[in-house]
Amino acid sequence: MNIVTANENKSIIDRLEIDVIKRVDGQFELKELLGKFVNLYFNKIILDVTSIKGYEDVQTIVDLSKAIDPTRIILLLNNNPVVNSKLYLSTLVKNGIYNFTRNYEGITYLYEHPSKLEDVQYLILSQQAEDEELLKQQHERENYEIKRNNKRLVIGLDNLTNHAGASSLTNMMVKQLNNHGYKAVGFEMYKQDLIFYHDDEHFISVMSKIEMESKLKYYSDVDCIIVDLNNYSEANKYCDQILYLVEPSYIMLTKLLRRNKNAFLDHKDDYIVLNKSFVNDQEIADFEFETKSKIFANIPPLNDRNNDLHEINQFLTQLGYDCVNN
Repeated sequence: MNIVTANENKSIIDRLEIDVIKRVDGQFELKELLGKFVNLYFNKIILDVTSIKGYEDVQTIVDLSKAIDPTRIILLLNNNPVVNSKLYLSTLVKNGIYNFTRNYEGITYLYEHPSKLEDVQYLILSQQAEDEELLKQQHERENYEIKRNNKRLVIGLDNLTNHAGASSLTNMMVKQLNNHGYKAVGFEMYKQDLIFYHDDEHFISVMSKIEMESKLKYYSDVDCIIVDLNNYSEANKYCDQILYLVEPSYIMLTKLLRRNKNAFLDHKDDYIVLNKSFVNDQEIADFEFETKSKIFANIPPLNDRNNDLHEINQFLTQLGYDCVNN
């Protein structure tokens, strides 16, 4: 018999066909979660990492490995870049957690064929590499704090495939940031799509580099500016972060690769967002393998008339804004 926990990865956990002695849904402090398994004898615990509060701090998972025999743990990760970082995975392996995956197929395989140290040893970082990763993360945190202290983050949206939805995503992001107490505006380079939302207060058309600089100064007090770049590369230098949008339909991907067969290779170190996507979470790993890219977020088709979209809240939280608990 087995134990399973489910939270953000509930859709994956629901598919499992194994004997379960106890299932726990939701997110809990580690101590509280462990308390639910006292005096239970089990074979494996398949644990949705998002069931644990503070899971992004790998020390929390290290504490888990001290409380439960790590050979019995199958850890279901999510797409959070933190838990998929080299340092995070290296720390898991160093502490005896050899079985982790991000999809249903991985769980079923590891359940029957548990990994041994030699299977995952390649993930262990040398001391030098670990120090470099720690330094890199520290710089990223410092840069993020500087941006947050300056009260403004400029995020650019660029359609990698044609008509990938930058304008409507700009609208939804701006609207929900403001709904959650942040001050946010959307810029659109050259084109006039955002005017159809009839909101001159939050959506601004920018027609030149000089006007861009002027508008950035004027909106110096906002928390976030979302820029629909419309392929205007000169605006890139004004963005703290650029998200490349891909509509992953067969037609759009074929057109993109026909235009540039190295499109994904050219952006292998960039933030790629699947937008208007029918790719499910279980298929993300296959998509990443086929395109040799890393997917930052996967956003399904949404109704941009809705005022509170869970998927956009999750997306904005990934970007550093508290729109889930706010």
